[in-house]
Amino acid sequence: MCLATNAYCQAEEETLVVRVLALDTSVIIAKRFSEKIVEFAPGYKLAFVDNEKRHFVRYVYKNEKNETLRVDYGFYMTDGDEEGRGKRAVVNYQSISGELSVVTNIYNFLFSSSLTPERIMTSSTMGSPVSFAGKNFEYTLLPDDYEAGYWVLTFRNR
Repeated sequence: MCLATNAYCQAEEETLVVRVLALDTSVIIAKRFSEKIVEFAPGYKLAFVDNEKRHFVRYVYKNEKNETLRVDYGFYMTDGDEEGRGKRAVVNYQSISGELSVVTNIYNFLFSSSLTPERIMTSSTMGSPVSFAGKNFEYTLLPDDYEAGYWVLTFRNR
């Protein structure tokens, strides 16, 4: 079986490389990641941040048409270290949900790709390997149950 990427077919055993992720970083870096990827969603502005759930934060962006771009992060708390530094939050899950053309733009930025929305729709995957900064993670690209026409790009630790 092959995964469709860019202009060629890539075997499942091969690992895609991602340009940037917030995984294994702090929630402060995750916020910067959100600010960066919203640049690929013209017209979207931060509507609100939801951090009511334990170990979870959601950034919700909206445009003039009231379309939504959600960027979610799950994290865990580390124990303090030997050098006396306290606990810190480390991101171990991130999800980007939005309208197909927006998710396509973000996908193309993250994977240094040039897929069209039509190609994205044929490139859905569940739990495929991906590499970032020498570490292996998994990603999923699927239609979103949240709303028709929306897609979700999810990354998590393996």
